[in-house]
Amino acid sequence: MRNRIMIGGAIAAVIGLALGAAAIAGPLSSGTASKLPSSCGPLFYKGSGTPKFIVVSDLPLQGGGRTQNLLMGQAIRYVLEKQYKFKAGNYTVGYQECDDATAQAGRYDPAVCSSNARAYASNAQVIGVLGTFNSGCSKLVIPILNRAPGGRVAMVSSANTAVGLTHYAPWNDPGEPDIYYPTKKRNYVRVAASDEYQGPAMADFYKKLKKSKVYILQDNTTFGKGVANAFRSRAQKLNMNVLGFEAWSEKATDYTAIAQKIKDSGADSVYLGGLVADNGVKLLKDLRSVLGPKVVMGGPDGWTPETETLAAGSAAQGFYITYAGQPLLTLGPTGKKFIAGLTAYAKVKGQMPPYPIYQGQSAQVMFDAIARSNGTRSSVSDQLFKTNVKNGIMGTFHFDKNGDFAPTKYITVEVLKGNAGVYKDVVITKTNT
Repeated sequence: MRNRIMIGGAIAAVIGLALGAAAIAGPLSSGTASKLPSSCGPLFYKGSGTPKFIVVSDLPLQGGGRTQNLLMGQAIRYVLEKQYKFKAGNYTVGYQECDDATAQAGRYDPAVCSSNARAYASNAQVIGVLGTFNSGCSKLVIPILNRAPGGRVAMVSSANTAVGLTHYAPWNDPGEPDIYYPTKKRNYVRVAASDEYQGPAMADFYKKLKKSKVYILQDNTTFGKGVANAFRSRAQKLNMNVLGFEAWSEKATDYTAIAQKIKDSGADSVYLGGLVADNGVKLLKDLRSVLGPKVVMGGPDGWTPETETLAAGSAAQGFYITYAGQPLLTLGPTGKKFIAGLTAYAKVKGQMPPYPIYQGQSAQVMFDAIARSNGTRSSVSDQLFKTNVKNGIMGTFHFDKNGDFAPTKYITVEVLKGNAGVYKDVVITKTNT
């Protein structure tokens, strides 16, 4: 587990720097697309002249999940080009797609997350960030953008679910969430429900399946450990017997020993809190080879896109996945129209994964906040918290004081069957915020 300790140390060190007085980003430059790091692609802009502002996306474009995340970029292009015509109110806007992953890591890299954030913060043309996909990356990016030269840079995530990014949970890291907002003013919102909804939803679903003995594995990422803790808390309240709670290493070459340990425990179900990018296909194959077909297995949205998990072949069949939003098939007319439009625009074949659709909603939220702003970074951040969407892609919603999607939280449960994920259930929670 040495590499995990190193990653955790890197995250802690960068957050410490972000909260220090000196080294968040360099001086604010006049800013152009060419001054963004090499991890960013070319400027997407078809308006007249040069765009007044740039919105960037920060997503892992290498490793597991790449296909879905590239489609998330296409969702932003579709919204900007076809719906907003490269204008947000009186401001012209361009878009750049930035990668926070490395080939070596096979997913987001903490060093890239922080270096990207410093580049966004120091480039005056960057008015907003759409991302990140992984909560562990957002832990690094949010405080840097919160204290950026020229004002707080607005940030909207369609996929972050770690509770501590916005509010309290018993399993939060020390200082969360305030540690991410050194100015004491918020600049971050998300359209995904957080893990105190996602983890328990799967525990409830296992209970419906009459499973009573569960073994929990997690990948020691911010996301994986958090959602696994949330699952465990709910499972214990449901009087399920939690037989184990331990980490798997993405560097392992064989998982049959841990699979045998689970088998010997007598577990009738396994919960995998983490990312398919963390050697999940190999893990799933080894578990199924030892446990057989009758032991129920499932995990959170880190196991999307479905195509990545389905690479495990027969071992993936019957695997349950939750994701932090409304089932696409139950979206209203606006959502269904958006799915059809994006499918045609991006020439999507096969099943549409959920997060590109949620990304489309995030992009609309960002561009509308820019349109309502006075053209300053802090004004855009303030306007995010005045969002009030009626009958949008994701229905009718606003953000509460913490930046969380409200008032209705959706957690969808699907099962992998054949070459796709098939809808099984949805857990709906209404809040008073």
